[in-house]
Amino acid sequence: MIATRARGGRRRSIGCVGACLTASVLMAPASAAALSEKGFESLHIFSKVLHQIEEYYVEPVDEPQLIRGAIRGMLDSLDPHSAYMAPQYYRQLKTETGGRFGGVGIEVTFKKGWITVVAPIEGSPAARAGIKAGDRITKINGVSTKEMDIGEAVARMRGRPGSKVVLTIMRGEGRHLLDVALRREVVRVASVRSEILDGDVGYVRIVSFQEQTERDLAQALADLAGRGALKKGLVLDLRNNPGGLLDQAVGVADLFIEKGVLVSTETRKKVIDRREAHAEGTQPWYPMMVLVNGGSASASEIVAGALQDHNRAIVLGTQTFGKGSVQTVVELDDGSALKLTIARYYTPGGRSIQAFGITPDLVVEEPTKERTTEEATQPEAGPRRRVTEKELPGHLVSEDGHTRLPKRPRIKLPRITVSKMVEDYQREVALAYLKSLSN
Repeated sequence: MIATRARGGRRRSIGCVGACLTASVLMAPASAAALSEKGFESLHIFSKVLHQIEEYYVEPVDEPQLIRGAIRGMLDSLDPHSAYMAPQYYRQLKTETGGRFGGVGIEVTFKKGWITVVAPIEGSPAARAGIKAGDRITKINGVSTKEMDIGEAVARMRGRPGSKVVLTIMRGEGRHLLDVALRREVVRVASVRSEILDGDVGYVRIVSFQEQTERDLAQALADLAGRGALKKGLVLDLRNNPGGLLDQAVGVADLFIEKGVLVSTETRKKVIDRREAHAEGTQPWYPMMVLVNGGSASASEIVAGALQDHNRAIVLGTQTFGKGSVQTVVELDDGSALKLTIARYYTPGGRSIQAFGITPDLVVEEPTKERTTEEATQPEAGPRRRVTEKELPGHLVSEDGHTRLPKRPRIKLPRITVSKMVEDYQREVALAYLKSLSN
């Protein structure tokens, strides 16, 4: 999810990979809206159905529970990112903005009736246990997740730190089931991590866009520059980054872009909001590579798209997730909340990312065998196929046909051979390219 500060101190949220639940939210009171004549007719039918259930269902019913179920049904009939959050799930959402929360550390979405893993959070119990993108969680402590609400699934995976939870995983098409026992932890997500590559190339990984990401990135870049680690450029790693706060994504892009539009959003009523870059605080120019993959979504796609459209960086990796819609979260009177998709966002060049994603300048797959750089730029089927936005039932289609990046001159990579023992092939290719620019 991505949230942006709106007028009057409220926040609007943009994007989320499934139930990532990592953003601050808009707390605005729900207001009654005028219904159309057809709306009143449908509401009358709904009232009749509710009355019939209360009077004649074989067992006593809980009226508030029925109403909540009806609300969930309404939201389920929209796109996969609009949802009703019961009070307990909404409270969990509000505790996670700062990057610290309890559980096993999995980003999930809903696909074909099952809770499906988008990506495990780096360093979490799930990541250490080998849970992979695309895994279906069929049971949580023996309870089937078939058609289970995402909020309920997330709540069941959470609990007291130190307690255990058993996830039953279905992997691939073989229908093989695997029970994975995990010990819950307080998951701490460090937003920014940096290091020096080969003595003169900076490397920064942004795990998610949290409240202090822009500040932490600026500090990391200052530290790298002070140690002479940006002489030949920077590798900015946005792989498996599910999103976060919009103002932080804008701030990150603004660090590298001096002027122009960074991102724009447009509603059904054609209300357009544009975020502009500022010259103050812009980093000095140096070569830059941005790493992305199918787990890069929402805020990370905004940053990659802005840097790509402004020709500030070369984007390397694989097609991104394609999360380009805007959600507003409205707190209701009983402490529950409504998350509703209200707009789409666009890159500076006017490209809609929704259901398509960002196409890298250099498509470089993560190899499963020893390959040269040129060989690695050809697609290769791998065992870790990821869920994408366009595969989610009910996803919004892109209204803009200009989603693909215009053709650019072919980028000549240095011919290198990378051993199977290299830990991160894509990063190695990016490093080789940056170093070749100064040779």
